[in-house]
Amino acid sequence: MAKILSCSIGQVSKYESGDKQLGTNECKALDAAWNTGGVFKIWLGYAKLGIDANAPSRLDRYQRRATQHCIYSGNVIPIPLQTEDYARSLLGAGHDAGLIEDIETAVGRRMERQAAILDGQPDLWVVMDEVALRPMGTPQVMADQWARLVEMSKLRHVSIRILPMSATPHTGVDGSYWCFTLPGRRLAAHSGNALGLGRVIDDQTEAAEVATRFQRLAARAWNEDQSREHLDRMGESYGGLAQE
Repeated sequence: MAKILSCSIGQVSKYESGDKQLGTNECKALDAAWNTGGVFKIWLGYAKLGIDANAPSRLDRYQRRATQHCIYSGNVIPIPLQTEDYARSLLGAGHDAGLIEDIETAVGRRMERQAAILDGQPDLWVVMDEVALRPMGTPQVMADQWARLVEMSKLRHVSIRILPMSATPHTGVDGSYWCFTLPGRRLAAHSGNALGLGRVIDDQTEAAEVATRFQRLAARAWNEDQSREHLDRMGESYGGLAQE
């Protein structure tokens, strides 16, 4: 099996346990080796339509292990860049809707995940829609959040760029996504999270397509300096409101 898939025996074990999923290239190799008439490719298509029970644990693992993150966020500031109070404000909405039982426990988990993502200083390439910058808390909460964004944007391993309203229409309107480069240069991606039904993509061909999509979207955003200047102006505005 390892010879057919051009991988190690350890990788075969991961396929068998469900820790890793067969991708397009692997299914093609199996179909060709066993002359199945394309049955593995058909099964892969059906698998992509279903709900993956292992997706949350795989997403958590990829977020913690990635050496590079490419994040497009169309609605809110993404987890690696959130302040604790901004996260608390967002999670408070989930609590009010009956989706979260204990806010402080949820905030603690989010901050722990943020710390794990940032551990080791992986490269962060972030593109945020201008809509994602709308207020999600008090003026003081937002002033602190803008200050963190500006501070993070000055780090050598972090790039933050804003996709302005004037860039529409663009492919980002389909929803947020996150691309990972993992040890060994393996790719993965995560798309969407509405109703907890986000999809984790392990297929290398498909993950590469998501990465290309991110690059095309980033090309329409303001550059890093323009984005930082915009965040500075917003921070000054909210800072003034917080002092009133």
